[in-house]
Amino acid sequence: MPTASTISVREVLDLLDTEFAGLAKGIAQARYAFWLGSGISRERVDDLRGVIRRILSHLRDRIDLTNAACPYRRALEEAIDLVGISPAERAQIDFSKPIVEWPVIDMLVARLSGVYSRLMDIRIAGHPADYLLWEAVDVPATFVHANPDCEHLCLGILALEGVLPDLVTPNWDGLIETAVAELTNGSGTTLVVCVVPDDLREPLQLTRMLKFHGCAVRAASEPATYRSLLIARYSQIIDWQTNPESAAIRHQLVDIAATKPTLMIGLSAQDVNIQFLFGSARALMHWGWPSDPPAHVFAEDVLGNDQRNILRVVYREAYDTNGGAIEASALLRAYAKPALTALVVHVLGAKLRAFIETVDAPHLSGAERIAVGQGIVILRNRLAAGAEPDRLAFVRSLVRGFAHFIALFQEGTPSAADLSYRPLSNSPVHRIPEDPNLATSGIRELASALGVIGLGESSGMWVVHTTNPAEPQRGVLRVTSSTGAARVFFAANDRASVQLGINGLVAPDDADAILVHSTSPVPKMPRSPLSPPGRVGRAGLRNVGMRDLLLEATSTTHLIQRFREEAIL
Repeated sequence: MPTASTISVREVLDLLDTEFAGLAKGIAQARYAFWLGSGISRERVDDLRGVIRRILSHLRDRIDLTNAACPYRRALEEAIDLVGISPAERAQIDFSKPIVEWPVIDMLVARLSGVYSRLMDIRIAGHPADYLLWEAVDVPATFVHANPDCEHLCLGILALEGVLPDLVTPNWDGLIETAVAELTNGSGTTLVVCVVPDDLREPLQLTRMLKFHGCAVRAASEPATYRSLLIARYSQIIDWQTNPESAAIRHQLVDIAATKPTLMIGLSAQDVNIQFLFGSARALMHWGWPSDPPAHVFAEDVLGNDQRNILRVVYREAYDTNGGAIEASALLRAYAKPALTALVVHVLGAKLRAFIETVDAPHLSGAERIAVGQGIVILRNRLAAGAEPDRLAFVRSLVRGFAHFIALFQEGTPSAADLSYRPLSNSPVHRIPEDPNLATSGIRELASALGVIGLGESSGMWVVHTTNPAEPQRGVLRVTSSTGAARVFFAANDRASVQLGINGLVAPDDADAILVHSTSPVPKMPRSPLSPPGRVGRAGLRNVGMRDLLLEATSTTHLIQRFREEAIL
């Protein structure tokens, strides 16, 4: 079995299709709150162990070796005493040498990570209480100017797709905010960040993020207001549970923990205030067992003691008799990068399949529509197979490719060369049938055409190739069959199809191009009754009227056959 660090995006999708199908469905329905820890940012800013190394190094570098009363020496000795090392281990620590030369440094950092808040609470004479965080860790330099990684872009995509209503994090960095700004060209209409109670009164956006341990970005720009709100010290964490100034944020978090299932990513949950939140939520509403979707899922390799304790608290008596099954249902063995990348691909596929199920096709049963949707799964899996090994490059390519695809489909004009993301919709899957624009947007017919193309590939009728968004004239897709290769374009309506021609991407005499129309009527091409389907009439552009095909199709097989005939494949 793959571990959380070796699992591929494709393998995570398999889990989301099987053991964690409830989780996958729940996320596509915007039911889950995501609780995020430093593990989602470890390759962009220091994680907990990196922070601890900074502190130890900062203290060691300022020691006056000739002064036994040196405050930095006393602080460093106090830090070492927190983990109760043996005399033999202590003998390997030499204050005259940098910490990287201490033989026990890795062990020391690992142990201190379990009591990091007590480490942060060590005071340095003559300095403010937050000296270790503000000066030793250097919050403004460490957490403010980093570039987003794969995880943050994926969270931004899920927010734009309308399936991520609540983000909860003790992280100080602004990486998610930066990712959303990149994906939206800084429109500011997707994410509302809540750090102080007044933020809870801001207008609702697609996603609300509660940064309950403070925000480094705001602290750096407005230290007089936000520096004191950075929570790291044990005394602060304890005080937070009863402090009236944190009550409004605290009540919101308890409400989220009580009413929404939890997906926890990169968060050890060791802080006592996090344990307190889930205990308080359990007092309001309990989670029964079995639970579908699962009430609590952790994206980890193994469950830590603090994560198990959350399960004990929220399930109580059920945990005593079903502990093994509960833990198995709660452990998604995938770290942030593969897990979030797979969730993005899953949500896009789930939405396309939902569009197919709502399409106007009077002769197709529900089972036939589901069968067409399996073509989406085939294309989805093909796409996910290309996610390794560079998930960040894959996600950026996905964003760029999707912007290109949707721009050509909706407008017939290539997209700009930025990273702006164009969502399939900003509604969760279960609300897609309520979209008042379904009949005219062409998205249902587009999804159906993609489903047919995926089924055709799985049947060996043709092979689908991706194209480079920088070369829009090469089509959105390229399909190769026994009749040759064809560039494939999609048009939502007459305006988009005309604009494709104006932009020189298709022309009436293009014998190697297929234009799939979602809503526009397409004149029928005369065919010889003696000629086999798919091998005649290639004198010019092949126009496929997807709406008409769906209205006349009597089965999935019939739909594929008619598409093949019209596309001459």
